[in-house]
Amino acid sequence: MITLLGSETSIWQTLGPVILGIIVTMVMFWAGIIRKMATREEVCNMIENHSPYAKDRQYIMERLAMSKEIQAELSTALKHNSDVMNELRIQIATLAKTLEALEKRMEE
Repeated sequence: MITLLGSETSIWQTLGPVILGIIVTMVMFWAGIIRKMATREEVCNMIENHSPYAKDRQYIMERLAMSKEIQAELSTALKHNSDVMNELRIQIATLAKTLEALEKRMEE
């Protein structure tokens, strides 16, 4: 028994209101602050959809796709040009042989 100002009270009569106050404070904290906090899923959703970097990311991905298309077109054009150059080399060699044959005939 605890004696407080001349009256006897039990430990529970003293601690009861304190414990009840702590519980009420915790419930109010949860109701006021924690309940309004964003969850991890909500934060991830906000970053993916509402971030200014989402638009930048989309722009960068579009530019990369365009770059890949242009690179494929350039590769095709380069291959075609290489084929044409090889054909021209063959034609030049053929013309050189024909010219040599004509020169020999003219000398005769």
